[in-house]
Order: sequence, then C-alpha cells, then structure tokens
Amino acid sequence: MDADALTSISEQLAALAEQMRRHTDPVNGAQFTHDGFSMRMIYSRQDLLDTFNDFQDRAVHSIDALDRGGRPAHSDPQSKSQPAALARGVRFRVVYDPLVFARGDLTRAMLDSVRQGEEARVSTNVSTRLLIRDREEFIIHSSENSTASHLAIQLTSGALADFINDLFSKIWDTAVRVSNRKFESGKLLEDDEIQILRLLAAGQKDEAVARALGVSVRTVQRKVQSLQRSFGAASRFQLGAISAQHLMVERGGKASTAD
Repeated sequence: MDADALTSISEQLAALAEQMRRHTDPVNGAQFTHDGFSMRMIYSRQDLLDTFNDFQDRAVHSIDALDRGGRPAHSDPQSKSQPAALARGVRFRVVYDPLVFARGDLTRAMLDSVRQGEEARVSTNVSTRLLIRDREEFIIHSSENSTASHLAIQLTSGALADFINDLFSKIWDTAVRVSNRKFESGKLLEDDEIQILRLLAAGQKDEAVARALGVSVRTVQRKVQSLQRSFGAASRFQLGAISAQHLMVERGGKASTAD
C-alpha cells in the first residue's frame, strides 16, 4: 500500500462523483448518503476553504494532511482555523511535497505552523492533497489531470477510514522529518546526508563515500537505505535525481527554498 493506492482511490471516487453530478440537481449540490457512507462534491475554492476551516474547527483529536501545494498565489498560505485548533490541543501532522518549497510564502507559513506545534515531514510520495479529521472524515482533491468540474470530494466512511488512515501513516513513517531548525536554515537534510547525496550523484561507491566521511561502509549503506525509503527512490541513482530535482540540498551555498 503506497501513494499510488491513494491516487487510484482518488480517481475512483472522482468517477463516482461525476456519476453523482449527472443525476443530481446542481442547484442543491451533489451529495450521496447511504448506510454510513456520505460523499459531497466541492466545486468552488471558497467552498473548499470553508470546508477545510470547518474540519479544523470541529477537530477534537487530530488533523492529518498530505500537501502538494497548488494554492493560488493570492490565497492565505495557512488556514485561519489552524492556530486555534493547535492551541486547544489538536495534533497536526502534515506531509509536504518538496515542490511546496518553491514558494517562499508557503515555506514561511509552514515555519509558522511548526512554531505553533504542527508536526511536519517531507516526501516525494505525496500524490495528491488530502485532509483527515479525527481519523473519520476526509477531503480528497481531484487529480491534477482530471477534467471533472469539481475540485475535491468530502466523505465520511467507516469502510474507507482504516484504509485512508493506514495509507497516510505509511507515507508519514517514511517521510523526512522536518525540525524547526531545518526550516529556519532552509536545509531539510543533515550535513552528512547532503554529502552522501552529492557523492552518489558524482558516481562514488559506498567505500569511497565512507572514506570521505570517515565512517564505516555499513553506516553509509544504512543512511542510503534510509534516504531511499524517505524519498521513495527505487535505486541509488534515482535517489540522487530526486534530491536534485526537488531542491532538497543546497546549491552554491544558498538555501534550497526560493521566494
């Protein structure tokens, strides 16, 4: 079970939502409820924003999210409901796609959220945007390539709850941990991890990397395997390509984030 599974289920839900739209009065909105399963399509960005805020206002225990960015440039980077939810003890866990760091306003908003108590991680396995309230209610965005008229789907389902929550947990467990210090420095990797990636990109073998870092070959292999899991890389070569593509390391002594 991985990020591809989430993409698959998102596409299936989008197809079901399209069938609902064809048989539902658009004035009253498209909503389907049956035997513990409830689905509602979200058409406008204002409705999506209101629903996001409503989720956080009603959250009792937790908000889990996958964030690929994709917000309009004029939108608020941080939800207005998040600070109050954090203050009353709601646990926020958010996995960001590295592409989010291409926008300085989003990076600053993430740093503010982390300072307020959000737990943040980074992964290239984020295939869509997802918000989970109290492990029972969800918002899943439509695929970026979707031609559907709706932007997202809000759903409540006991049958899907375990699947969605387990899927999020697996992505969370393999994502790169992001500390407040790392946000402030603009570096999401430790110095030795950055050096390993650079040496691998240069074609160095584990033995050469170990000599350069002054550590054992086993230590290098363990760190490489950990980085591969975090980035969802199938090979050492792909690991180096992913890190360069998503600006996960510094270039020319400058931080990887951009305004």
